[in-house]
Amino acid sequence: MKLSLKKIHMAEIVEHAKREFPNEACGLLAGKGRKVGRVYQMANTERGGMRYSIALKEQFDAARDMRSQNLEMVGIYHSHPNVRPYPSFRDIKLAVHPECSYVIVSLINGMPEIRSFRIKNGMVTEEEIDAG
Repeated sequence: MKLSLKKIHMAEIVEHAKREFPNEACGLLAGKGRKVGRVYQMANTERGGMRYSIALKEQFDAARDMRSQNLEMVGIYHSHPNVRPYPSFRDIKLAVHPECSYVIVSLINGMPEIRSFRIKNGMVTEEEIDAG
């Protein structure tokens, strides 16, 4: 499977990650099928460099907005400020949306790297990103 994530959306995610550094940034990806059409930048209520959490009200507001635009949640993204872009044990444990992509941007060494994964029943599978 491929996740279609436009360069403009990748730039938005990277900018969010840089702005939140040294904390993790997080957000939701909305669209149709496997194609992202909108990035929802969220506040990390954990305020740390090793974890993230999105407030329920913010999630509900984003879900309501997605429905009003006839979009669905395609993915969840977050940053790894100081480690490679691969799901941590905590990321895997908390992954409850097997239908979604889990996009991680790493800022290690100052060079952003974005990777996408599917996580189902604790199993991690990397998926290709089509940067159209």
